[in-house]
Amino acid sequence: MKKYFAALLIAVLVLGFAACGHTPTEPPAPPAATPAADTTPAVEVDEDEFAHLDLVTIRFAHWFAETHPQHRALLRFADEAAARSGGMIDVQIFPNAVLGSEDVYIDSIRQGLLEMGATGTMISRYEAPLVALAEMPFLFSGWDHVRATLGADIGWEMTEEMPDHVGMRALAWTANGFRQVSTNRLVDSMDDFSGLRIRVPNVPLYMQSFAALGANPIAMPFGETFTGMEQGVVDGQDNPFATVRASSFYEVQSNILETRHMFSPTLWLINEEFYQGLPEEFRQILDESLAIAVDYQWQLSIEADETDRQYLIDAGIVITEVDAELRAQMIQALEDAGLYEWFFGEFPGTEEFANRIREME
Repeated sequence: MKKYFAALLIAVLVLGFAACGHTPTEPPAPPAATPAADTTPAVEVDEDEFAHLDLVTIRFAHWFAETHPQHRALLRFADEAAARSGGMIDVQIFPNAVLGSEDVYIDSIRQGLLEMGATGTMISRYEAPLVALAEMPFLFSGWDHVRATLGADIGWEMTEEMPDHVGMRALAWTANGFRQVSTNRLVDSMDDFSGLRIRVPNVPLYMQSFAALGANPIAMPFGETFTGMEQGVVDGQDNPFATVRASSFYEVQSNILETRHMFSPTLWLINEEFYQGLPEEFRQILDESLAIAVDYQWQLSIEADETDRQYLIDAGIVITEVDAELRAQMIQALEDAGLYEWFFGEFPGTEEFANRIREME
């Protein structure tokens, strides 16, 4: 019965999206950018090669706007899969949390009611503690450091037990980006964090991190963030430049403190039973298509870190860089509050991986 109602909910949400085009709690996203010519799959497939197999439909849910690098890369994934399978793999992308918030659609993937989706480190709640490490504050020094770890053996070691423990497989580590703090006033010192009402996802790490800095963290669904800032419920939020631009947060914020305090990854997940039930030919096509889309996604994200930063400046946002002194003060505040000690206790095994990642800097 539970599966029946969950499946019915997804069907209703899909129909609602077709009618409305965006979630009612979020401002409409700008139209998706037209893919560049060089993103067109250069693959020729004999239409009869997969005629003996049944059409496979894969629904992929995520919360990003349609101009975000995540969505653009997922469109590339869908195009590649269709081209390489002669149209026999139909990947349907649902942006803007149209199939529900992250926790809702991840639970649907786990139950086998939905095939694929994007998730951040929230998945660590489901007996996948090592995944949480990716967002430990001030762990990564830059883009090269992130790609050399999450995109290599360490990243796969962090997810290898997920199929057995949570019934989902991580097919790729992709990038959301380095998080910055956007606000409705200038913040450029530790004193300025005092009492700052900052929207955070409902994740203990975020809550405790900003509390340690002296702010007042307020858990709020992503889809309510724009309205929350517009109405003054919160003073700001933290997200990468790409999200600030794609979700039009710059319309209701005036400043950004370029903290780069966390790197937020995005995992692309698939239901393990569904994945193993695919014909071997289709699993290979998915893997090949993902490899191309993932490289494209990292490229877009790294480029967006600069281009979106400049776009926000041109839109009137005042960006304040964090100097070495303020960065050290922020790290010290986290240490004094016992955040790292709590983190390593809360997520068993992460301290060893953190040391390995730091050694690769």
